[in-house]
Amino acid sequence: MKKIVLMLIFAISISFNAFANSEVSILSNIIAYKDGQNYNFEIKNAKGSQKVEVEVSSDGNNQKSKLVKIVDNSNGKKLISINQNELDKIVTPSNGYSFKLGFLDDNNNVKKSQNLHLGKTEIFRNYSPWAYGNLQKAYANKMLSAEVASNVGKNITREELAEIAVKACEIKFNKTSQGSVKHFKDTDNKYVNMAYDLFIMSGNGDGTFNPKREVTRQDYAVVISNIFDLKNNKSVKIKDSKDIAKYAKDAVNSAVNGGYLSIYEDGTFKPKKNMTREEVISSIVRIL
Repeated sequence: MKKIVLMLIFAISISFNAFANSEVSILSNIIAYKDGQNYNFEIKNAKGSQKVEVEVSSDGNNQKSKLVKIVDNSNGKKLISINQNELDKIVTPSNGYSFKLGFLDDNNNVKKSQNLHLGKTEIFRNYSPWAYGNLQKAYANKMLSAEVASNVGKNITREELAEIAVKACEIKFNKTSQGSVKHFKDTDNKYVNMAYDLFIMSGNGDGTFNPKREVTRQDYAVVISNIFDLKNNKSVKIKDSKDIAKYAKDAVNSAVNGGYLSIYEDGTFKPKKNMTREEVISSIVRIL
């Protein structure tokens, strides 16, 4: 009987040890630092050339991706390093990134560390990769309000466009207005008043401005033509030209001829399609 009990204890012990040994070890005591274009992670409890899975999240729009690195012991430190070019290939460019690291076992099991953040916290959110450089330029020129920066992928409103348009006019032509006179009964927004004073935007003819209404492509064409005084309204071949409002036809031609707006691949302009904040910002800052 004793033999059977001892054998059972021994078997259980082996099973427990096998299970314990199969557990994925957790990274501990990680030192993270940025050196030029490299994001470095010194992992104190790494053993040999272990595989480490890194989950990267871009601050700007929370896009996530993963890559696997091998711990480098060559310089006396247990280190993995990720350069900026590697990051640009897998996530949206950003001033800051969050990282989660975990050892990979032979079965590709992993237990991740807590978030490690490197770089500056991104000012704008929910942006597209193609708009990043233009948004940085707009931010450097103090063109982005906190509300607009918080979600640049959102459709832009008339009052938001008024602010950006007025700031663009000041930067490009050193021209501004006090905006102290109220022109519309449905808004006190000073940038709306300034846009009206500068002949950039107008109201609806009934004393209202509709500040919260979203801006269509044809209406944006009118505004951009007013800001930069576009004159080249030579007719452009547009499949859906019949859908463009009469008041906007010359402005659409001028905006397309000037490169501020473009025709879609199918030959249409989509005049009534709403524009996003990042589309408007990118269109304007390219020529500031």
